[in-house]
Amino acid sequence: MFRPGEYPHRVTLQALEAETSDGHDGYAAPTYTSVQPRVPARVKPLLGRDLERARQIDPRTSHEVRLRYWRAYRDDLQGGRGQVIYHDQQTDRALEMVAPPIDVDEQHVELLLLCKEAA
Repeated sequence: MFRPGEYPHRVTLQALEAETSDGHDGYAAPTYTSVQPRVPARVKPLLGRDLERARQIDPRTSHEVRLRYWRAYRDDLQGGRGQVIYHDQQTDRALEMVAPPIDVDEQHVELLLLCKEAA
């Protein structure tokens, strides 16, 4: 079971809704839709060995977000394409997912999201 304070932060998970062409071989700004508003999570900037391990999966990785497992995460996040809005004390920060969510253990208790700072 979860202990008090295990997930001290609040995040909103958003799935990528659409990418539209800008007509010049690029894409316009993506649009997102909220799938899990203001859920408890633990947001951790990665440092040292943790950062090096995460960058073996994707070199852009800068943050790790852990949150409680929910059954429909694969459908909600459409293969891990989305972003996390971290509701910090001063402001909201956007973190873009760089890899699909990782189911941490076989008991389906926790999900791990590897993210980077959104531009």
